[in-house]
Amino acid sequence: MALDILKSLLPNRPVPTRIRCGPFRGARIVMNPRDSLRKIIGIYEHELNPWIEQALRRVTRVLDVGANDGYFTFGSAAAFRRMGKTAEIVGYEPDAGQVQKLRESIAAQGRSDIRFEIVQAFVGRQVGEGVTTLDALPAADRRNTLIKIDVEGAEVEVLEGTRSWMDGSNLFLIEVHEERFLEQINKLFAARAHTLVQINQRPVPLLGREARGEKNWWLVSELQGGGKNR
Repeated sequence: MALDILKSLLPNRPVPTRIRCGPFRGARIVMNPRDSLRKIIGIYEHELNPWIEQALRRVTRVLDVGANDGYFTFGSAAAFRRMGKTAEIVGYEPDAGQVQKLRESIAAQGRSDIRFEIVQAFVGRQVGEGVTTLDALPAADRRNTLIKIDVEGAEVEVLEGTRSWMDGSNLFLIEVHEERFLEQINKLFAARAHTLVQINQRPVPLLGREARGEKNWWLVSELQGGGKNR
């Protein structure tokens, strides 16, 4: 009830919005606050927050596959700014409307040492019309990168075009939308001696679960000293 009242006081249109808490605190993102309250208060996908805090300290580049409204893109940028890092963030998003808002968010960032690039395309296993691969990204140095993949069931296709990034110094955050993919993705990484940890959904005390399917998990790179949530 309290959240509903708070939502009713917020604008119901995309506006530059500040993230107040969580690992992405300080981020400025063009989005609809009424649809994004959990993001604003830092508890959206809260199960990932401890891992994200650790992971962003270890990298200088983020590849955000399925950037959507830019919560992860510009949240990562805010974390890098707090750490005083010079970094690069590439967001991949096929939807033209979302791409326009992502570019508006870039304009709202102000001066910083973060270089942004937005690629309007699907990401898959091979390059084609309207489709690219992460392997096609022209980067001489493919280390120290965090790769976040949220593509609504196409995660295996994305990974098949990401093999040049499966370096031990890189970290992965993969949202898995089908149970049969859990074993398949784990085997793909195990073949390269890269261990993934499964993170499951948990309700927020008093607020409950997010509005998402029950069969939805995350696989993340194991971090030395990081906790496991199976």
